[in-house]
Amino acid sequence: MNDLTISKLQTVLPSANAPDNKSAEASTAPFSDFVQRSLADVNRQMLDADESVGDLATGRNQDIHNTMIAMQKAEISFELVMQVRNKLISAYDEIRRMSI
Repeated sequence: MNDLTISKLQTVLPSANAPDNKSAEASTAPFSDFVQRSLADVNRQMLDADESVGDLATGRNQDIHNTMIAMQKAEISFELVMQVRNKLISAYDEIRRMSI
C-alpha cells in the first residue's frame, strides 16, 4: 500500500531534474541586481512607514495597528540589510587578509 502511495506522489510532484525557471533566472542575474532590488524594497518599506506615521499624526488615519506593523516591517528589513552589509564587509576583510 505504501508503494502505491509513493508512486502516486511521484506523478504529482515535479521532477527533481526539471529546471525551475525562477531559479534559472535568479542564477543568471548578477548579485548587484539582487542588492539593488533589496535596497529599493527596504527604502519603499521605510517610506511607507514614514507616510503611515505622518498620516496617524495628522489624523488622516486612525489605524495605529497597521501603522505599527508598517514600522516593524521597515525596522526588521533595515536590520536585515545592516546584517548582510556587516557580513559582506567581514568577508571582504577576511579575503583581504589572505596571503597569496
